[in-house]
Amino acid sequence: MYVRSTGLGRTLLHGRLGELGPTTMDPATEEDSDTQPVRMVMVMEILEPVNWKVKAFMEPQDVRRLIWLILRPSTILCGLKLLFSKSRAANLHTVKDTKAKPGNKQTKSGSAPRKGERPRANVKLSPAQMAARKKKQAQEEKKAVNF
Repeated sequence: MYVRSTGLGRTLLHGRLGELGPTTMDPATEEDSDTQPVRMVMVMEILEPVNWKVKAFMEPQDVRRLIWLILRPSTILCGLKLLFSKSRAANLHTVKDTKAKPGNKQTKSGSAPRKGERPRANVKLSPAQMAARKKKQAQEEKKAVNF
């Protein structure tokens, strides 16, 4: 499974579903408690580029919504197609892909966007690069407002 988060910029995370089951664990402390209601906990293991375990504690309304979404005919059809497909379901573009596509504007080397253009979706940035980019964007927006 591939995961993207708005808080991590354009970082693509690779993971898998770890566990799914009932729990009386307190979401704040992750300690078992008799006073907590029964919830469903879904554990997702992020494997690359970091090693994280993400736990989602689902309330009854979340479980109802999840079941409703899974039981839609379009979801069942897509799931069955993925289940019985012989090839990998996702052919994701990586940084190694250097061929220019019709919609991409690239420099002659094909490695970086021109000044003022947004980077391609498959470019991975470090946290320091993301912070520098946000700072630069804030400065540009401030200039535009003061202009």
